[in-house]
Amino acid sequence: MTREEIDEYWDLPEELAACISTKGLIPTVLDYPNIYLILAGSNEQHGYTSLIYLRFRGARELESRPDRGTELLSKYKTIDPLGYSMDWEPVEVGSYQFRIIFLEIIFSQYANLEPLTVSEKTELVELARNYLIKKESSEIHGELGIASTSAVLLRLMKADDYAPFMEVYDPEGWAWRDIAL
Repeated sequence: MTREEIDEYWDLPEELAACISTKGLIPTVLDYPNIYLILAGSNEQHGYTSLIYLRFRGARELESRPDRGTELLSKYKTIDPLGYSMDWEPVEVGSYQFRIIFLEIIFSQYANLEPLTVSEKTELVELARNYLIKKESSEIHGELGIASTSAVLLRLMKADDYAPFMEVYDPEGWAWRDIAL
């Protein structure tokens, strides 16, 4: 099969996409068989934009839903960065971590943060802050896991023009390019 045929085979049919609730669409996007392509770009944003969003109708459909922010926040509340067992095989722990990373990359899209209310944004900040603390205390979460959680917070501050953040934000600085704000 060509790449185009594979993309068409895995794509979410338009008529089905319209029938799935936003709550049901989120796991559909996370279960997209090529979701790991997020990591294949020059950075995760490029991977999401070029290799997921453009190829998979589910991601585009999610960004068109008016309740996407609320439903993504509901899904985000269900995760636990330390919810794996040390009895799991390393590949199971890695899959668990990547599922969180992919959710955070999807949630951190400006289009998905935009519809959040002030109280939802406040709740998201508290959740992401707690997730960062948990991830930093764990020997298993690496730089990518911490970066994906940080991106949620940084993009939310940038989207809201949060003054203390905007005073230090330099889009030309090396640290900002790495997280593709």
